[in-house]
Formats: sequence, structure tokens, C-alpha cells
Amino acid sequence: MKTFTFDDLLQSYFSERWLTERSRISYSVPVKLFRRFVGQDKLPAEVSRDDVREWREFCFSEEGRNLAHSSWNNYCRHNRILFKHAIDHALIDISYNPFAKMEVSSPKKRKKTLSKRQVDMAREAISLYKRIEVHQGKPSMLHPVWFWEAVFETFYHTGIRLTQLLLMKPEDVNLKSRVLTATWQGAKNNREHFVPISNALYPHLENLLNSARAVGIQRGEQLFNVNRFSVRHRMETMDSWQVESFYQKLSQICGYQMSPHRFRHTLGTELMKEPDRNLHIVKALLGHSNISTTLEYVEVDIGSLRSAIEGRV
Repeated sequence: MKTFTFDDLLQSYFSERWLTERSRISYSVPVKLFRRFVGQDKLPAEVSRDDVREWREFCFSEEGRNLAHSSWNNYCRHNRILFKHAIDHALIDISYNPFAKMEVSSPKKRKKTLSKRQVDMAREAISLYKRIEVHQGKPSMLHPVWFWEAVFETFYHTGIRLTQLLLMKPEDVNLKSRVLTATWQGAKNNREHFVPISNALYPHLENLLNSARAVGIQRGEQLFNVNRFSVRHRMETMDSWQVESFYQKLSQICGYQMSPHRFRHTLGTELMKEPDRNLHIVKALLGHSNISTTLEYVEVDIGSLRSAIEGRV
């Protein structure tokens, strides 16, 4: 039997499955981390259950940076799938998957959301820095503020994922129909979905599209690209680090943590607090494949729970 390496295993699995580049990375990274622990020379056929147990203990230790339970389960799941592929196709001479049943129970924490007061404070901070930038005539801490305001409002009003924002093109924004296309490439379930453009979001997207045309951004190019509008950013395309850097600065200014995903949680939670709440509408808006995923994003309103209990009297 051919000596099968981890690289061979990855290439074999990728040749069987039609995966996006992001999905391929989701398999390659756990393999890379595991090989770093057990040694680069170890072959898949030589991996034992003890190797996996020791790696798990290391990951949860201080030396392993106290890995989150969900992260370990993600690493374990991807490696388990690869080893199953190897066993099913007789690529390696082992009978039992060393990663089988090695996941751990992951604590279900409440999704982090933002209160209306926190959102309002963030908007006030953005407005303040926008005025500072205009009056001083030079870049501020949140430069260019008008652009990041558009990013902020887009996440708030649509709940799209960070990757979907980064992949958005001018052709994905239809101001006439007031519909925004959230691309399938940026979704976990590889499904494209549509989001209505609200009245509050409309002027921000209109300004962004007009500015994009002014700097020569074409229909098929990245729309949310700070590098095309900034005097101090020099990258070709905007990446997740630049967005995260903005939110880190905004979080520092406001005194509490903000991120694109918190807006996603907040949108789902707020919609489910409405009197005419509809779980299927929230599911469609967030682009989920099934209701169970949507339920994980929706925080139960304590006021509704109190009313239900009081109603028993």
C-alpha cells in the first residue's frame, strides 16, 4: 500500500468533494495544527487514539491557550471526516477512526447582543468623529468615517455575515428594488439570500455606490473596500482584519465590545421581541437552512417569560 501522507489525504478528499476555498481551509488548518503537535513526519496510518487524547489535553491547557470547547469540536470533526474518508476508501490500513467520539460537551452560552443604548452610543461616536474629520480636514481615528458608518449601518440593518459584506459587489445592491444580495460564497450553507434595504440604510448604500463609481469601482469588484476611499490604507482589497480593526477602535471608544456577529445576534433577538414576531421571517433574513439554527441566534425575551409565568396565576 502506498505510504499515504496528510497532504495526500487532504488532496484525495478535496478531489472527491466540490468545496469552496474557505471550506478547504477549514480542513487544512485543523490538520496543520494536529501535525504541529504530533510531529510533521507522522503518517495518518500511525495516528493513535492516545495521540488525539494528548492533543486534546494540550489544547485545553494553558500552553495550548485554553482552546474553546467549540473550537476543539470543530478541529476534531474535520479530522474525523478526513480519517473516515481514508478508511472508507482503504487509503490507510487502520480499522478504527482515532478521532471518533473525541468531541467534548460544549457549554451553550447566551448569544451576545447589543442594547439600543449601546447602538445609539456607537452612532454618536461615529457622528462625532465624522464632524472632527470634516472640521480638521485630516484623517481621524476612524478614517474614513463616512465609509465605516456605511459598514456599521449595513451590519445593523441586514445581519449579514462579515464574509458576505467583503464579497459584496456593486451589482449585488439594487437600490431601485431596494434589495441586497447576500452571496452564497460567504454563507456557511452555501445559499444565496436576499435582504431588504430599509429606509434608514438606503442613504448609506446610495452614498457608497456613488463614491464607488467616482473612484472607478466596477460592477464585479469589491464594493466595501476601504482602501479605495482612504488616504492611509494601501491594500488592494479589504479583508476581515481591517473590519475587525475598526470595531476594535469603536469598542475602545465606547467602552464595550462590538463585532459584526453581535449585530447579527441583535437583529434576530430584536425581531423575535416584536408583537408580530415570525420565526420563519428571521430564518429567511439571516439566511439559515433550518429553524434549529435560527433558534440558536434568538435570545428569549425575559419580559415574555415573566408575562407567561404571571399569566398562570
